[in-house]
Order: sequence, then structure tokens, then C-alpha cells
Amino acid sequence: MRVFKFKNMVGVTKDPTLFLLLGSIGLLLFGSIGYGIYTTVGPSSYKLRDTIKEHARLHELGIAHGHNSHNHNEADHIH
Repeated sequence: MRVFKFKNMVGVTKDPTLFLLLGSIGLLLFGSIGYGIYTTVGPSSYKLRDTIKEHARLHELGIAHGHNSHNHNEADHIH
């Protein structure tokens, strides 16, 4: 039975530029996710508006996209 040693197959780099680049990308990624969670459930989250719900309400009222009596052709209208 043959035993393979994978130790020699793994490439090792000591280039600090690679670590700096990957570290910066990781920091930006996790920082953005953390900020998004903090904004969503943090102390000022009560100030957030549900813009989709507001837009749906405007559709119910018929005023979502500035509909007026001169523009009834839905084919010319992008939603």
C-alpha cells in the first residue's frame, strides 16, 4: 500500500501583497455585511421605510408612476 504525502503539493507563498489584497477584500466584505446588519436591526432601524410597500400603495391609488389622463397607453410605459 502506498502512502501519498500531500505536503509537497501545497504551494506556499510569502508575498505580503497577496495577504494585503485578500485581507482588504475580506475586511470590506465583512465590514459591509456588518454595517448592513447594524443598519437593519440597530438603534435607528425604526427610521427605515418600506419603499416597496409604499410603491404598492401608490399603485393601488393609481398614482405610482405619474399616471395622468394624457398617458393611458401601457405599452409606452415602463414599469
